[in-house]
Amino acid sequence: MLIGLDGRGRAASGQSPDTGEFIESGSSWDPIVVIAPSIDESSESEMLTQPEVKLDEFEVLKTLLEKQQEQFDNLSASVERAESVARVGYGGDGFEFETDDGNFSLAIQNRLQLRYATPFDSDPRLLSDLDRNENSFMARRARTRFRGHAYYPWLGYYLQYDWVDPILRDFNISISKYKWASVDIGRQKVVFNDERKTSSGRQQFVNRSIVNDIFTVDRQQGIQLYGNLFPGMPVDATYYLGVFTGLGVGERSNDDDHLMYNVRWQWNALGGEMPFSQSDIEFHEHPALSFAFAANTNRSRCLAYATSDDSCLPLPWAPYGTLGLPGQYRINQMMGEVRFKWQGFSLLSELHLKEIIDTLAAQGDPFRDTEMVGGFIQAGYFPHYVLPVVPRKLEFSGRYAFVDPKLATGNIEQQEISGVATYFISGHNNKINFQVSHLTLVPEGAPGDSEQRYWLQWDISF
Repeated sequence: MLIGLDGRGRAASGQSPDTGEFIESGSSWDPIVVIAPSIDESSESEMLTQPEVKLDEFEVLKTLLEKQQEQFDNLSASVERAESVARVGYGGDGFEFETDDGNFSLAIQNRLQLRYATPFDSDPRLLSDLDRNENSFMARRARTRFRGHAYYPWLGYYLQYDWVDPILRDFNISISKYKWASVDIGRQKVVFNDERKTSSGRQQFVNRSIVNDIFTVDRQQGIQLYGNLFPGMPVDATYYLGVFTGLGVGERSNDDDHLMYNVRWQWNALGGEMPFSQSDIEFHEHPALSFAFAANTNRSRCLAYATSDDSCLPLPWAPYGTLGLPGQYRINQMMGEVRFKWQGFSLLSELHLKEIIDTLAAQGDPFRDTEMVGGFIQAGYFPHYVLPVVPRKLEFSGRYAFVDPKLATGNIEQQEISGVATYFISGHNNKINFQVSHLTLVPEGAPGDSEQRYWLQWDISF
């Protein structure tokens, strides 16, 4: 007799050599033919009485195996999907996480700035400030940043917290779907001038110049529109327009109905925007040049700003040594700026004008209208490119800065001459600076005085 089993153990078509009959099968698989010896009728009858479970058990077993294989395949696919849900790595913004579809991302970065200062740290504004003897080791800055996007690659967010002077420095949402028109909403830096907009971790010197504290408009809460127009053309330009509460970041609500307004126009003279980062660590093969003009106006009780709980500040000289009443001071500011980078050389210069109008002062009061002026120029170079014996990552820079408050009485002019050597271990993310500054104060009608300040600093981001 011929019995046919297909490749899965089921009965297959075959022809009996005794009767010529065929055994039918539902399988299209080729039969496996087994030829058995002839048997008599009694044996055949006995054989026919055996249960027909052999072929049925093969069918059940096959079905179970197929289901188990399907479950295993589904499990493997789930594991592969889980492994590809997010990408994790380390980059220029710290530890970076991003979903596989690219719709969500997060970068976490910490920054620590360790400084030794002698004989003092803060900029002198009065003659008595030069007499300080405050040799200090300090954690000058310790901050954590979170940045990324959510739902769409063009819907970004940025958050920065300060651990030394505990405060939420930045928290804003950015909509940047179009390069020609983007929007930042929330707590942020007002883009007025390069020196303040550039992070303290991206500065060419240990710290900003003596100009900064007097003329900065710092961080504010509001909305800022900006974009790049005519990219790559001779009229390549970048603009910033902003409206803010005008009391810094230490106040949740305004104290009157006046707002701060800011505008900046930047001409990218040789095409292409330069990021707000000092020193030519990128080594521009082609020269990069920009000119900028900015204007800012505000009416409030504030005379200066700092990122702290008491961000609305007075100035260090009388009669501006105390905060005013709500809306007392109308402050109008203008700024001109030049930036240049090429083959390891960089230059930055700013000129500031600040008008303070005391709206409560009587007509004829000498302090009803005060116009302050200040500015600086700084330049740096990596000498390795002309003297290969000098390490490639070592930069030398110099800066001259001045502030003239032009007070009606009691005026005091200030000057800064600084030199710094910076070794960039890993760009701005890991660098060591040594800076020497000669600081001079010249009071009206009195001899001036000066002092040297020394800074040694390690700035590291991770």
